[in-house]
Amino acid sequence: MESVPFLHANNIFTITFEDDLEFAEIRSILDQLLKLDAFNMATQEMDDYYNLTHGKTIFRVWVSEMEVIVQRPPFKD
Repeated sequence: MESVPFLHANNIFTITFEDDLEFAEIRSILDQLLKLDAFNMATQEMDDYYNLTHGKTIFRVWVSEMEVIVQRPPFKD
């Protein structure tokens, strides 16, 4: 897995992923997470992971503080 810092919406996130992601995919995922208030500690205590879409791809996404872990299908459970 690889981790990189990513500046978006005046916040610095750490994006962790196995497969390469396009900037458009990362921005879309972060925008969706921001709309879901996923970076709120109370929300993080309640939610396990998110299924978020960009185009025709559904990503499995976990959030821990400002770290975002993204898994692209096929999912490896």
